Amino acid sequence: MQSTPHTQQPVPSPQTSQSPPSRQPAGSQRPAPSQRPAPSQRPAPSQQVHSAGDTATWMTARRNQGSTPAEIAEQLVANGWSADEASHRALQSLRSSDRQPVLWFALCWSAGLAAVGFTTAAHQLLSPFPDRPVAAFALTLAVVMAPIAFICGVLARRSETASTFAVWSPERRFWFGTLAACTAVVGIVRLITYVYAVIAALVAATPEPLYGRDLAQVALSLTVAVPLFWWSSTEWRRSNIVISGLRGDREVAAGTAHR
Repeated sequence: MQSTPHTQQPVPSPQTSQSPPSRQPAGSQRPAPSQRPAPSQRPAPSQQVHSAGDTATWMTARRNQGSTPAEIAEQLVANGWSADEASHRALQSLRSSDRQPVLWFALCWSAGLAAVGFTTAAHQLLSPFPDRPVAAFALTLAVVMAPIAFICGVLARRSETASTFAVWSPERRFWFGTLAACTAVVGIVRLITYVYAVIAALVAATPEPLYGRDLAQVALSLTVAVPLFWWSSTEWRRSNIVISGLRGDREVAAGTAHR
């Protein structure tokens, strides 16, 4: 009995087109089986770029060509993807060498602990009844962590200068966002505490008069918390593709108006 020859299906080409995979509307319905085109009329597998595997292959090709996640997300959005989903998927194009999680972890933690140690020691020394062992430990923490934060900051700037992909690291965005949130919480709690002491003295809610050290406590909280929050939140925004990588609604509207 003669066996029937087996026809081999064409393999999708690894070199995908420059256009990113498009997104089909969620409410679209597939055609009925009777309306589907015959196998001979269907597009070749290399032209079908709707699956997750084809999307990953296309993003890998774009990364190898030097496209950043922001540029990849911009192309996905232009082809019907939502901005949030496009930014999330575009980060998958990064290599492990682009992420550098240890560097961003060390930078943010050392900077945050140095700030906490310095402010805690200063607050203790300015209080009428300071806890000197706590002040000594906090000051030691600041002295140890500040040089580590400085060295990590220098290495981070060198990394961002050498590679345009370092700024889009998800770990960078996460740790700077964590630092900004912790700075805001701790700074606001301390600021409320010392502002209350000043206001209570002004309205005679307490028998203690208003001392200059109370105003110094408020100034100390603002001097450390505001610059640290500004720096960490700015760096977090730089790593956020939706905020910094994609064109805003005003830019899109302006570009449409000039057409």
